[in-house]
Amino acid sequence: MFSQELENLILATLEDGVIEDYEKVALVKRAQAEGVDLTELEIYINSILQKRQREKENEKNAQTKKKAQEMKEAFGRVCPSCGKQMSPLTLKCECGYEFVTSRSASSVKSLSDKIESILNRELKGDDSFMEFEYMKSFKEQQREIITTIQMFSVPNTKEDIIEFLALSLPNSKKKVGFMNSRLGRALPATIFGIISLPVLWGAMILANTWGKIDKDPVISHNTLADVWRTKFEQVLLKGRGLRGDAEFQRQLDYYENLMNQYNQ
Repeated sequence: MFSQELENLILATLEDGVIEDYEKVALVKRAQAEGVDLTELEIYINSILQKRQREKENEKNAQTKKKAQEMKEAFGRVCPSCGKQMSPLTLKCECGYEFVTSRSASSVKSLSDKIESILNRELKGDDSFMEFEYMKSFKEQQREIITTIQMFSVPNTKEDIIEFLALSLPNSKKKVGFMNSRLGRALPATIFGIISLPVLWGAMILANTWGKIDKDPVISHNTLADVWRTKFEQVLLKGRGLRGDAEFQRQLDYYENLMNQYNQ
């Protein structure tokens, strides 16, 4: 509709969204020189100014919505029944309304499923006295579980952090009582064998007993418990670093206190 030179001048003049008097004079002078209708020029300029104003308002509204969403996430959720502000970790309001979450499966659930899948695999061989194939398979299973826990990425959300603490807490509790373990039960027989049988036979019993140390249920459980506790402490430290509400911090304190009780 206008020449390229006049179009460029119009856009440059309206760059800041405001047209000064001297700028308007320059535009009118250029338009007249090109034989442009001044009414059309005014309509065109107004349309650009209105478009710029709408874009500015849309940007402002988007920023307002973003800020409102950030505040909502920071301070929790609002009960649709009574309007009370709740912690994002709260599942039931004091008025009785229950929040229904549609959150997709968490990384913690994926970790739990993966470990369960490893445990459900059938071990090679059988649990006989001299069955080394079974022992080898058992050790490989333990190592895979340990690696899976160690490689688990520390969660970034408050929900996943609390979920992991709840999962790892019971798995972090060690078993006690040496004589209740397989090694402890086998030791008296080993000592008796060394004393009452030829030295070679006693040595064979001792060697086989010590060869089963890594498969002992108590020792194996406590090895995994140490791994769970290490990851528990990592996740707890991450939770302390988040800007959480009072309810979130209270739950962190709760799980930390239980962990300390488990390992006294």
